[in-house]
Amino acid sequence: MVNQTNEKSGIGYGVLFMLVLLLALSGFAVFRLYPGLTGAGTGLILLAAAAGTASLFSPCSFPLLVTLLAREAETAGSRRLFRFTAAFALGASLFLLLLGTLLALGASPLVKQVNFVSPVGRALRGTVGLFLVGMGVWQVNGRSLNFSWLNRLLAPLWNAQARLRRRRSTLSAGLYGFGCILAGFG
Repeated sequence: MVNQTNEKSGIGYGVLFMLVLLLALSGFAVFRLYPGLTGAGTGLILLAAAAGTASLFSPCSFPLLVTLLAREAETAGSRRLFRFTAAFALGASLFLLLLGTLLALGASPLVKQVNFVSPVGRALRGTVGLFLVGMGVWQVNGRSLNFSWLNRLLAPLWNAQARLRRRRSTLSAGLYGFGCILAGFG
């Protein structure tokens, strides 16, 4: 029984390795065949890939990712875990693809207005920072944060999310991947 499980895991990892290798080779082929990707475009593509990867490790989203994967690894079998992580990765990729498409279609002037050194970016960071410091001081003084009104307001949304997770776990994982990258950008 244990030998069969190890053999199935080895086959699964072999398939995953072959898929990643195929993806890498197809990316390299596109890079070599498309002449517009040489020169300055190469640095931009590498920067975009690095920024997308780094967004997974931001303090806003990485704890969510680790917790989610640990919970799924504990409760799911290897096949279900593979399906879950593949859907999660597709959801994350979809967010990055949509963001890139919006930027390519002309949203870059809007994005340029909200950066770390712009007045809008400074105001946004200052407001969020003051709010977080205020909430921290509130809790350090021994007070609790009671958001029961918010819990009642969001209960239908949470119930719908739980039903989706039970009925369509793969779609739920994809939406979670999308949301995890979105949280990383926050």
